[in-house]
Parts: sequence; C-alpha cells; structure tokens
Amino acid sequence: MNEFEYINHKTSDLFHQHLDSRINFQLRMFHNEYRYDPALDVTKPHLRVKDRVIISMLFVEYNPNTCSTCGKLTRDRKCTTSCIWAHTYQHSWEPVDTVLDAYFWDIEQDKIQRPADWRLYILHSEQSSEIDKLKDRGFKPIHWFANGYLCAEHWYRLYKDIKVVTEYQPLQHKFVCANRLMDELRSYRIKFLNMLDVSQGQYSLLEQDTNTHRTPWEIYPDNQVEPQSFDKHDNSSAWINLRIYDDDKKEFTPSVWKSSFLHVVPETVVDRIHLTEKIFKPIVLKQPFVLLNGAGGLEYLRSYGFKTFSDFWSEEYDTIDNLDQRLQSAADVVNYVGSCSLKELEQMRDKMKPILEHNYNWFYNGFADKCWQELETNIKETL
Repeated sequence: MNEFEYINHKTSDLFHQHLDSRINFQLRMFHNEYRYDPALDVTKPHLRVKDRVIISMLFVEYNPNTCSTCGKLTRDRKCTTSCIWAHTYQHSWEPVDTVLDAYFWDIEQDKIQRPADWRLYILHSEQSSEIDKLKDRGFKPIHWFANGYLCAEHWYRLYKDIKVVTEYQPLQHKFVCANRLMDELRSYRIKFLNMLDVSQGQYSLLEQDTNTHRTPWEIYPDNQVEPQSFDKHDNSSAWINLRIYDDDKKEFTPSVWKSSFLHVVPETVVDRIHLTEKIFKPIVLKQPFVLLNGAGGLEYLRSYGFKTFSDFWSEEYDTIDNLDQRLQSAADVVNYVGSCSLKELEQMRDKMKPILEHNYNWFYNGFADKCWQELETNIKETL
C-alpha cells in the first residue's frame, strides 16, 4: 500500500464515520491518482440510459451490491429515483481546472440533475475562483492542506532528525532557483528568471521543456537567460538531493540545495493559492524562502503555524494581485540577497535561526495533525 492508498483509506473512514449509514458512499479516484486524464479515466456509454455516459474511475474500497438506503439490489436500479448517493472525488493533489477538464465536470454534474438525492463532494487543496465555479454547479468542495499532510507524514518523514539534514552548512551560493517544467502554466518561471541577476545564484533552465519540448525562446521570446542545470531533473518530488560526489576531492560534499542561503520556490501555479511539496523543501533544509504562488500564499502558510521573513526583507509581494508586479517584487528580494556577500548572508542566517528551527520543528511535530484535523472538521461541517 502506498501513501496515496493509505490516505484514501483514512479519508474514506472519516466519511463513513460522519455520514448517515443509509447513504451509498464512494470515494472515487483518478487512474493517475492526481487529476482527470481522458486517456486513463475512460468515458463509457451508460449501461441502461440512452445518450448518457459515465467516466470509469477507481474506488478506494469494495462497494456492496445492496443499496444502503432501501436494501434492494443496486444492479436492478430500482432505487435510483428515491435513494441517497454520495460520491467524493479525490482531487487533493493538483489544482482544479474547470476549463481543461470541462468534459469530466459536465458528466459528473449530470448526476445532480437526476431524481435521486446525489451529493457530490470534491476534496481539494486550493483557494481560487475555480472552487466557486464548482459550488455554482452544485458540487460540495471540501478544503484541506493535502500536500502539507502528504509531505510531513510521508514524503519527507525520513529527513527528520539526521545530521546531514539538520546541521547548517557553510554557504557557497546566495540563492537557488530550480525550474524543471517551464511551459504552459509554468511559463512565468522564465519571465521571473529574466528579472534576476542570475550570475549571483544557482538556477536551472532546461534547453527544452520536458513535456512540450519547446525551448525557452519559443515559450518566452524575450528570454535573455542561458540554459543551465545543477541537478538531474528527474521529477522525484519525494526526494531532496543533500550531497553530491566530488570527483576531484574524491568525497561527498553538500549539494547546491543544502549549501544555498535563499530558496526560491516557483510553485506549480501562480493564479491561485495552491501549495505543493516545493514549499516544504526549504523548511526541511532550514532555509529562508521566497514563494512564487498566488497572492496570499505566504499568509496561507502562516495560517498553518509557519513563520516567514518580513523582519529581513519586504514580503509585500505576497499582497500584490497583478502577476507581473508580484513577480518583480519577489525578484527584488532575490536580487537584494544577491547583492549581499556570503559573509553577510551567514550573519543574516544566524539571526534567522529561531524562525528556521521553528519551521522545521513544527513541520515534523504537529503540522500533519493540524492538516488532518482540518480535513475532519471540514468533512463534518460540509456533510
């Protein structure tokens, strides 16, 4: 059983705990575990209703043949006009997209129009207008900080309380800014790099986007930043490369991730608040960070008990709605760090250590419980 299966079973147990036992419940998952994929979540004709289609999804548990509401055999469809059905869609890990996935949402919304009592819940982890659109269509969204729970309880758990992680290393780099994907929703990353004096830090920019195979110049014609790389770009989000082998010294040395002062976090999307595993890497590594996300992302993180760095530089960028202005304001912070010497940054880090230690300790001691309690509370309030 992997971590996603485990979380799904725990979540299903919560619904069973708080739902009326007479309700037919299913926790439904996408075949790739993250979001709707038309190649995997296959659309099929409905068995008994002409001109109606259904989407084949995965279920977290076996569903009995007997209706929980009336006791009749569900395959006979004798209870579909009078009984209660609750489907919960596990959409916790990726942003909701009502345009790209319109076909999925249209088909699922069709259930709400049927005579029976259909309740369609959406587990999600964002704050955006997309959630309001789902509400307007009759879905019942349930928010929780899903990626926070996943990282603290599973993905980054093995980085807890070992010296290679917890000990501060001498600084070799002023900032690190990693960018694997750079097209479509993530094209802002190229624009942001062009706002930086990249000579002052470490950054990655591939010669081609790994999904679309377009170059930085095809994506952003005004690009002036040369492609560069300092890691393998293997999309292993659950791993942090802490050491590298130095062929010249014949020994392991701290990686760029561990020997950098500032960690620039270019999140998956910047049109909404939606935080992924990326924001927790600097917290695990005990680094200050600049967050590229929707306006309010830092405030959202603080609301869960973490501390940020307004005592050391302006975090006004988190309050700016206009994307270009927000990126430039964040770039000003990175360029300020780039203007400092490594000695000055060492001194700054010493002053920051109470914040860095607080974030690390909270991440491993209490944060996951807070996320899970949020899920349970919001399920109870929504049902």
